[in-house]
Amino acid sequence: MSEAWEKLKPKDKFSVIKTQHVSEVDYVVLNMLYQPIVGAGAIGLFNLLLMEEKINNLNKIEQHSILLNQLDMGIPDFFAAREKLEAVGLLKTFVKALDNENHVIYEVQPIMSPSKFLHDDILSLLLVEKLGFEKVEEISHFFSYNRENMEDYVEVTKSFVDVFRFDSNRLISKTSELSQIKEIVTKKEETAIKEVTNSFDWLFFMSLVESLHIDEKQIKVELKRTIELFHQLYGINELEMFDYVKQSVDYVTNRVMEKEFKQLIYKGYHSRKKQEVTQNDDTNKAQKKLTNSEKNQLRENTLKLTGFLDEEISVILACDSVAPLLFLKAIKAQKGGFVSSNERWAVENLKTQSSLPDSVINMLIHYLLVVQGNSSLNQNIMMSIANDWAQKKIFSPEEALNQVKKLQETKKQPARSKSNYNQPKRKETLPDWAKEDVVRKETPLSAEEAAFFQDQLKQLAKKPKEGDN
Repeated sequence: MSEAWEKLKPKDKFSVIKTQHVSEVDYVVLNMLYQPIVGAGAIGLFNLLLMEEKINNLNKIEQHSILLNQLDMGIPDFFAAREKLEAVGLLKTFVKALDNENHVIYEVQPIMSPSKFLHDDILSLLLVEKLGFEKVEEISHFFSYNRENMEDYVEVTKSFVDVFRFDSNRLISKTSELSQIKEIVTKKEETAIKEVTNSFDWLFFMSLVESLHIDEKQIKVELKRTIELFHQLYGINELEMFDYVKQSVDYVTNRVMEKEFKQLIYKGYHSRKKQEVTQNDDTNKAQKKLTNSEKNQLRENTLKLTGFLDEEISVILACDSVAPLLFLKAIKAQKGGFVSSNERWAVENLKTQSSLPDSVINMLIHYLLVVQGNSSLNQNIMMSIANDWAQKKIFSPEEALNQVKKLQETKKQPARSKSNYNQPKRKETLPDWAKEDVVRKETPLSAEEAAFFQDQLKQLAKKPKEGDN
């Protein structure tokens, strides 16, 4: 992507055209359905392009710096927003190379109707990924229009021929004029979302489906796009897909219940994705019989056997013990600062979008604020690291700590490194109150300190959403 956006310069010229008018309903669809997928920045660009088309025309050519200034965006963010609009079919881009610059034509595409959007497997799936199934179902009801019960009514609507007298010879005589009108007002088809070809083995899959004695045409035609999409996005193989199909068959109609089929796949995938830090089942059963103090001791001993230092174990246990916003607030309080609304939003957004457990998010917060010594969280950096950890299947604070060590090692710092993990003498390694349960015996807290930290923890627990005080 970096090579692509570097080709776009602020001085490059642009002009805007659109393929049809945008209605009030279109704006509702844009904000309720498209925005959660492409983001506010992309929608802002879309609206600005519409405005530019309204006040200018192809004869009026502007520089891209106008768009960048109005959106308050840099070129990388602008390019990313543009690509998102292109990806969901809202924009087509055409470039012509000139001597020292480029001329770009942005063709704004029609906004899908609510029904077509929600019936598009790719777009509706992305929407569910962002908002959750229940919210998307609620939005779907908003766009559905139920008719009144008219069983006792008789329809008396007139047809065209009932009202107008029409001579077919008139149509023949005006064929040339009508063709000209059709050329002027060309029907623009809504841009379909393109899919990447995949490696799903349909022959093998259909050989499995045959044993169900269901409507195979529905599978090959109606559900083909959906099946290939889930295979591509979630990595579901032919055997797993067959199992989902088998669970969602209505044996009265011998057809797959499409809604149930999609829900099964979505729930099945996310139940695996939202995994917790666990040992095998036997270990879990054994731990259920232990008291909380015994579980904590077992956890600490396991970490020691794994090779973690006492100071590192303290950080891990602190990450295990509290929700991310409380953890963030405690670190900020210890540093003499406060949690800003942007930081709180960044943490909540990360919890919503990522598959990372709270303990891993806490380790990420600790790395950015304590290890790196930053005064506040940078959302872009936070999301980038979280994305990397999610792809590497980092689902425990100890795994996250090892990733932090690797990040520190790659910086190739001199011998006197600022890393907290190799120099446990650093005092602010974790929030003071979090040290109470894991404090070393040779350096006990005073009664006054212990009471203060315990009170601080209780106060934080009472106000889990207070981020700015």
